[in-house]
Amino acid sequence: MPHAFERPLRAGVIERTAMNRRHFLAASAALAVTAPRSLHASAIPAAASSSVSTLPAFARYQLTLERVLSGPNPAYTSSFLLEDLRGTPGSRRFTNFSGDLSGRWIGALTSSAAAFGQSFPALQSFVRAALPLQHPEGYFGATFNADQPTDDDLALLWGNGRLLVGLLEYNSHYPDPAALAAARRLGDFLVSIGSLFNSSAMADAFSAAHFASSYICWTQQTEGLAALYAETHDSRYRDLCAEIASRMERRPGDHVHGYLCSVRGVLDLYNATGDIAHLIRVIAAWNDIEQSGDVLITGGVPEAWSPKRKRTEGCAECDWLRLNLALHRATGEEKYLEVAETAAFNEFAMNQFATGDFGHGTLDAAGIPTTVAVRAWWCCTLHGLRAFSDLHTHVFRIRENEIFYDLPLDGLLRAGTIEADSHSTLAADGKVSIVLRRAAATQSLTVRQPAWATAVRLRHNGLPVTGLRIPVLRSGDTVTAKYEMARRTKTVPAAESLPARTAIFVGPWLLGASSHDQPGYFNELHIDNRLLAGSLHAVSTRNASPFAVPIAASACTFTPAEYPEQPGYVQLRAVAEQTACDPARWMTAFLTRSTS
Repeated sequence: MPHAFERPLRAGVIERTAMNRRHFLAASAALAVTAPRSLHASAIPAAASSSVSTLPAFARYQLTLERVLSGPNPAYTSSFLLEDLRGTPGSRRFTNFSGDLSGRWIGALTSSAAAFGQSFPALQSFVRAALPLQHPEGYFGATFNADQPTDDDLALLWGNGRLLVGLLEYNSHYPDPAALAAARRLGDFLVSIGSLFNSSAMADAFSAAHFASSYICWTQQTEGLAALYAETHDSRYRDLCAEIASRMERRPGDHVHGYLCSVRGVLDLYNATGDIAHLIRVIAAWNDIEQSGDVLITGGVPEAWSPKRKRTEGCAECDWLRLNLALHRATGEEKYLEVAETAAFNEFAMNQFATGDFGHGTLDAAGIPTTVAVRAWWCCTLHGLRAFSDLHTHVFRIRENEIFYDLPLDGLLRAGTIEADSHSTLAADGKVSIVLRRAAATQSLTVRQPAWATAVRLRHNGLPVTGLRIPVLRSGDTVTAKYEMARRTKTVPAAESLPARTAIFVGPWLLGASSHDQPGYFNELHIDNRLLAGSLHAVSTRNASPFAVPIAASACTFTPAEYPEQPGYVQLRAVAEQTACDPARWMTAFLTRSTS
């Protein structure tokens, strides 16, 4: 009979616990950057609140959580995860990335526990079983050759970097001297090889052509080293992290996920040290990405930088989402929240499979997603789960006595004397209801108006409010926000053999034609179909899926490229609805014409 932690944990045995506030604040420091004089809002359900599984906007989180806890193909059993740490060649896919799978699993469940107030008994058991597999030199996995490193050695460095992050997230929520000691030994190992790996010779030897085992396997150590410095205040970790940051670069064709992990680590270093030079470096990296042409119409990023922009990767989408959320907290600049919001409502949602997995989608020559078809259980599924805690702890924000409602999602705010819940029906009727369960007259609420909303209209205890701020709150108050949204378009530039096309949005949602709903629209020449722009209109739709977006449902007439004398009728849906379907073909950038 295997140990209890040998089997994938069933969703039915999730234990709900009250969150220790000291532990939560420690975890928050590792989970996101908090602006000065700002309290990072907790997303912890109170004991009397509905369970996470019954809250509609948590359906996406619950779907992926249940897949990680109890899903098959493969099941994340203890033996399966421990094999990742042993690194036995040929035992399963990617065992040379020792620590990658197990580190992500530890970090994803720990962050879920911190953000949603849940407990996972298998987590502590697994960590206790994993720690004895550490080598005396400090690393986990097969052998490591520092003298003449190969791709397998860089892969081991990658996996150990993910494991270092997971162990430190675990220790910040469940203080554990053994886990912290293991993290320190791993950090000391990185320090011991720092002078060799932090060199131009090593960067050149492992060029972008090595991709997943390229030099980004070294630069992504910034994330773990920054967290290790924040926990221990050992200057060796800070100094090595800063040295690696100076070597970080976005190379053509390189791995986006690895680069973004590196950038997020430098932002964490800024948070830990307050050294503005690190923030400046991160902002410069963000500006470079924004100007690169590699930010997709869905708000996400590809798996590889151009010219190898062929498909998406769930890990990279999560990193881009988390980086922008953290930059908004660090700087207060709205543009970062706008980017994160676009990614969350579109790429992050579209990338999630009906199984709860995250993975890869294909891109056309213009970087337009066409299909999401590969479940990347070895990385993206776990990184996707990890991103939910960051997303939901950024729904609310507090600065002094001001509560900010930033993202129109379900949220659970517990911070000091403040308790508030938000329930979003944005996808159905454009509304969000906020209940102030505990508040004081000295506290106020400001609701953000997103760039995609033409107006936000508030009602306070049923009465209309002028503006977006309610200056005086009382326990039991209810605030309803109605987001007015319109249809808008964005031009997709021409690329290679593809002409310029038009993307259509309703509110935050990107629309597309899907082979799930419209199989007849897709044929060999479908890319040359033309929408009749003036015929686009809203349609009524019934869909019981928790991932349906009926408010965005639209339809229009189109001219088929193959038989233009017979106009057709195409329904357009939010790409976020892909989660409810088997993998389907999507068209989200269209040729249009203005007359019939």
